[in-house]
Amino acid sequence: MQREGFELSKKIVYRLYREEGLSLRYRASRRRRAQATRPVRAPVNTPNVVWSLDFVCDQLSQGQRFRALTVMDVFTREALAIEVGQQLRAGDVVSVLDRLRRWRGCPQSLSCDNGSEFTSQLVDLWAYTHKVRIDYSRPGKPTDNAFVESFNGTFRDEC
Repeated sequence: MQREGFELSKKIVYRLYREEGLSLRYRASRRRRAQATRPVRAPVNTPNVVWSLDFVCDQLSQGQRFRALTVMDVFTREALAIEVGQQLRAGDVVSVLDRLRRWRGCPQSLSCDNGSEFTSQLVDLWAYTHKVRIDYSRPGKPTDNAFVESFNGTFRDEC
């Protein structure tokens, strides 16, 4: 409701819940994640409609670990961005998405897994402000995001 511009205190929300007879969560969890159910995905028939995101983790010969954020267009199967760093967080994901938005425009939806970087409030707020839907894959089902998983395997083998 705050995202929609309503200024409500906790007491008002509590009173409204009680009047409607709804059950309440008395203590908010420490980790607040964006929640969405996953409907059946329609086939993509034009570029720049669905972008797929995922992380690749690997280790250098010295033993130093690194991560790479890969973003690809599902229709053209083109790698739009590969961001490499030791610690990539939700802010880094948002900066990459902003850079791509300025370069190619916004997609209609993002396809990603349920990692903490993608389910964070920063990414959810970015998607909301740019009217982008986030399609999370089901837990334990990497085939929901098969194109980027295949790209990541090739990327790991070649680099």
